[in-house]
Amino acid sequence: MEEGCMHESNQTKSYLGRMKAFMDIIYEPKLHFGFAAFWFLSLQGLMVLLAGQSQSAVADSGVIAWQWQPATLLGVVTLFLIMFFLRAVDEVKDYEYDVRHNPDRPLVSGAVSFADLRSYWLLAFLLIPLLNVAVSVWLALFVVLDMAYGLLLMKLEKWLPWMQKSMFFNLLLTYPVSIALSFYTLLLTLHSHNLAFDPVTLQLILIYILAFLHFEIVRKNLWPSMADPGERFYSHDIGPVPAALLGFSCGLVAVVMMLLLTEPWHQQGLAALTGWLPLLALIPCQKSLVKFLTHKRERYNPRKLAVLFLVIFYATNLLHALAANTLAF
Repeated sequence: MEEGCMHESNQTKSYLGRMKAFMDIIYEPKLHFGFAAFWFLSLQGLMVLLAGQSQSAVADSGVIAWQWQPATLLGVVTLFLIMFFLRAVDEVKDYEYDVRHNPDRPLVSGAVSFADLRSYWLLAFLLIPLLNVAVSVWLALFVVLDMAYGLLLMKLEKWLPWMQKSMFFNLLLTYPVSIALSFYTLLLTLHSHNLAFDPVTLQLILIYILAFLHFEIVRKNLWPSMADPGERFYSHDIGPVPAALLGFSCGLVAVVMMLLLTEPWHQQGLAALTGWLPLLALIPCQKSLVKFLTHKRERYNPRKLAVLFLVIFYATNLLHALAANTLAF
C-alpha cells in the first residue's frame, strides 16, 4: 500500500520534480559536479604540465600556461551532463536486473518513468553537442558518438548473452563509454591550449583508467555466500580474493605510475611536495582490501573506501597541477 502511494505521488509531480527525484536518488548534483570537476581539471592540468615538460611541445618562451577560460567550464559541464545521460541510460538498460535486486532505483520505484528517461536522453543529445560545437565541430561529433555508443550498449546486452554472464566481458564493452571522457578532455585541451599531441598523454589516460578500475572492481565485489541468487559481481568470474587483489593492484599501479610520470623528486618548491600527495590514495586502497578480506561472514562491500580513493587521487593530482603549472586566467 505504501509503495503504491509513493508511486502515485511521484506520478503527480511535475517534470522537473521527477527529474529532481531521479537526481536525489542516484545523481546528487553537487557531488557529481564536484566529481566531474576533479576529474576534468586534474586531468587537464596534468596534460598541460606534461606538455610543458616535453621538449617537442615547449613553446618558444619555454612555458606553457594552463589557461582557465570558458572552455574549462565547458569541459566540466560536459562531463557532468554526459555522466547524467549515462545514468539515465543505465536505468533502462539494467531495469530487469534492478527489479530483482535494486528496488529503490528511480525507474523501479516509480520516481521516474521510461518516458522521462527517454526525454533526458533527447535533452542530452540536443544540449551537449550544442555547447561543444561553439568550440569545435569535432568535439560536438565526439560527444554524440560517445552517447550513441551508450545507447548501443542496451542492444548489445540483448545480442550478446555473455554481457549478462561475465562481469569482465561486460566491463570490456561498457567501460569505453567512460574512457572516452578522458579522451574528450584531451581533445578539448589540445584545442583550447593550441598544443600538439604528445604520446605521453596516453600514459596519463591509462593511469586514470586504472584508477577508475580500482573503484569499479572494488564496488562490485562480494563474497559469493553473501550474494543473493542472480546478483552479479566480479567475484563470480574469478573469485572474491583474486577480484579484491586485482582491484587493489589497479589502485596501487595507478599511484606508482603517476609518481613515475610526474617525477616529484625532480620538482622544486611546492610542486616537489604536492607531487607525492597521490600516495595518500593508497590509504583507502589498502583499507578496502583488508576490510574486504576480514569481513567474510557479513554482506560487506568497501564501496565508500573505493570512492574515497578516487576522490583523493583526483584531488591530489589537481593540487599538483595547480602547484606545478603556470596559470593564466
